[in-house]
Amino acid sequence: MNKKLRISLITVAILLLIGISVTSCMAILPKADMKPSDYDLGLTLEQASKENKPVLTVFYVDWCTYCKRFMPKLDKIRNINKKDLNVVLLNVEDPENEKISKEYRIAGFPTVYIIDPKYDNRVHIDSGYLETVDTLNKEIQRYLNFRKLAEQGVSCQK
Repeated sequence: MNKKLRISLITVAILLLIGISVTSCMAILPKADMKPSDYDLGLTLEQASKENKPVLTVFYVDWCTYCKRFMPKLDKIRNINKKDLNVVLLNVEDPENEKISKEYRIAGFPTVYIIDPKYDNRVHIDSGYLETVDTLNKEIQRYLNFRKLAEQGVSCQK
């Protein structure tokens, strides 16, 4: 091989490696300005309700700025409570979610409920508790503790 051909092949190989590296890094890095629908949790409400866990259900719309800021906190909450709680996202503007959005009277975004199919219970989490991971997690833990007491048959009366 002559010297020019060898240099050309090396240059092409280096450019290919750089291209592959950049492409793979872009797949790993989170997108800037992610919409709530970009967070794929892999569970529908129907699937999550079949497990013996309460379901933290977040009603959202993609254009909501607060919903966008809330999603990273929700992701942390999901990781903290993954053994005790399922998390589901419901886009209110999706026609498939129209019935449940009306049933829960969703008027603001995000709206968060703990839905517990085992006890046919739903608990609305006030938006003030959505400000930080800690405040939201305290409310979730309060519900999970109450649920444990109910499962043990502990009476609320003294």
